[in-house]
Amino acid sequence: TPPPSAMDPQLEAKAGQKCEAVQQMIRRIERALSNNAEEDKQWLRNIINPNDACLSTLVKILIEPKYKGFVGLRCVVLRAIQLILRIAVLMVNGPHALDNNVGLWCLVHLVGDELTCKVLPVVAHVAECDQCEPLAACNALMMLAELGPEALAANLAPRLVDLFVRLPDRADELVEVALRFHAHGGDQRLELLDAAISRPGGSLLCEVLLQVVNRADVKRRLRALKVLTGCLSRPGSERLLYTNDVRVLVEILLRELPNHADKEQAFICYADCLKALASRCEEARKHRRSDVLQVLHDLQEDEHGTPIIQDQCAALYAAMTAAK
Repeated sequence: TPPPSAMDPQLEAKAGQKCEAVQQMIRRIERALSNNAEEDKQWLRNIINPNDACLSTLVKILIEPKYKGFVGLRCVVLRAIQLILRIAVLMVNGPHALDNNVGLWCLVHLVGDELTCKVLPVVAHVAECDQCEPLAACNALMMLAELGPEALAANLAPRLVDLFVRLPDRADELVEVALRFHAHGGDQRLELLDAAISRPGGSLLCEVLLQVVNRADVKRRLRALKVLTGCLSRPGSERLLYTNDVRVLVEILLRELPNHADKEQAFICYADCLKALASRCEEARKHRRSDVLQVLHDLQEDEHGTPIIQDQCAALYAAMTAAK
């Protein structure tokens, strides 16, 4: 790729015009999603119609060699493609809606096999290449996450975790990709957990996951909690959480355990996290220790509790009292 100074001024102007047009499209998409009026819904349905050239045009810009050096253009095109794919996935009905790779199916359906086969390696390269602009890599990862596990390769997990250091202001978006990695299971999950333990961005990832556990909707809280538990269950995670974050997590678990005493599966998620946290972090065994033990004792003795929840509390109480 030639340096900016060596670029054709006419091509540079053309790329700038395309970048502005794509930015306007992104703003229009975001307004339509926010307004949710019937007119907006119809416009969104139009841009995910296979007969509409919108998505195909964006993909062609992305794979066009002459635009490779225009990072700003690549960033906005990747973002626009990701948003369109998200809309397309939300509107899928029938058997395809249950497919983990439904986003990839949508891409093929909207632009065809040939363009899909050309664009996937380009996006993967932007996501994984250290020389690529971090913002472009972030947007590439977000697009791949929309496609599903077939496109979001396990080897991209270290790059994702590293971006928490490079792009702290994009942490809320990056954590969504991390949740996708973990939800896919298999190698994707293992690579994410390994990267979280071994790379500097792991502590920042866990800090953001903690915020999700504390403030997000119930479904995302549990997903984030499972990622935290997975990280804390691995050897070498003793220093993964900052001391204050350990205390905050104990406070959250202390609040949520009794709140979920009538929801067995959710309760087990919180109990597993407390078990992993207490086994790795001395501060977790000390912070509000008497309160934690009292809650576990009360839940164990609660006559309305299920046998599984009572057994979980008994095991946790025994582990906490035995720990020094």
